[in-house]
Amino acid sequence: MFYTGIDPLTMQPVYVPKSKTEKAMQRALLQYRAPRNYDLVHTALVQAGREDLIGIGQRCLIKPKELRPYANRIAGSKNKNSNNRNSSNKPAGKRKEDSRDKSNSQQANKSSNTRKKKRK
Repeated sequence: MFYTGIDPLTMQPVYVPKSKTEKAMQRALLQYRAPRNYDLVHTALVQAGREDLIGIGQRCLIKPKELRPYANRIAGSKNKNSNNRNSSNKPAGKRKEDSRDKSNSQQANKSSNTRKKKRK
């Protein structure tokens, strides 16, 4: 259906988005609760003429731009690397060795040594 643009049950043509922006808007509408998709959802609803789904009511998908309390934080964090885990101020050093690896290898050596002793 998505490749041909024809519904296999009714053999009627179905609209299939071709451009990246239309595909992104369609994906954003499915994930409308994610704050990162707000702008795409808003533009998709406006283009579709469904401004009635933008508001505070129970049947609304998203809040208006003026009532979004977290909008400034999201816009501000795009420029900064505050949420990036790799951008710490710690100096790069040696990794701490995992004690589990040593204990597993020591146990493997002990078990192989006991097998050799039993064979003699």
